Amino acid sequence: MAAPRRRRTAAAEPASDIARRRMERRQASGRRSDARWAEILAGAGRVFARLGYGQSTLEDVAGEVGISRATLYYYVGTKEELLVGLLHDPIQLMRTRLDEVAALPMTAPERLEAALREYVRTMSELPELFIFLSENVHQVMSGPEADHIRENADKYGRTLAKVIASGAKAGEFRSDIDPTTAVLGIIGMFNWMHRWYNPKGKKSLADFGDVFIEMALSALAPKN
Repeated sequence: MAAPRRRRTAAAEPASDIARRRMERRQASGRRSDARWAEILAGAGRVFARLGYGQSTLEDVAGEVGISRATLYYYVGTKEELLVGLLHDPIQLMRTRLDEVAALPMTAPERLEAALREYVRTMSELPELFIFLSENVHQVMSGPEADHIRENADKYGRTLAKVIASGAKAGEFRSDIDPTTAVLGIIGMFNWMHRWYNPKGKKSLADFGDVFIEMALSALAPKN
């Protein structure tokens, strides 16, 4: 049985018009190149990092940027849409950098080390990625752009597993460890940095990355 069609009401019309105007504006000006949109995303990143995504509101973001809630609604309709906009490019960049490293003419251990260094570098340059890691926010995102984020994250893991598998085949890594399981352990170790890393502490992300890289390579090294 089909659901009953909802009657069109006067109250629903303004919201529909606002959504339409917002879409038309983005198509006309180029959403990602718009300076105000970039300012809103930066403000959202600060708010999500400070309050947590679940506790943040659009009002919090509007206050951070210094605009009214009505002005913010001209750019974005939901908190989820802000999250997707904030994470889309960083996740894409992380996967692109891995693809470049994975294609280099080096041994598997060298490629794995280079890939993990790129991972740490990207996290240092784009701290908004910590939001993605800290609250499993990928579970609340929906729509084509969110699907693209999840697809890039999945491709990252598969590409890293192929690097490890190639090393096992060449005798450069242990062959008794499943590459996918190895990736889960390695990435889990690196991702957990968001729980205890202190930007004001004595050690940088790169310092911790060096230790984790050594641990990963040692664990995968062939047995004597």
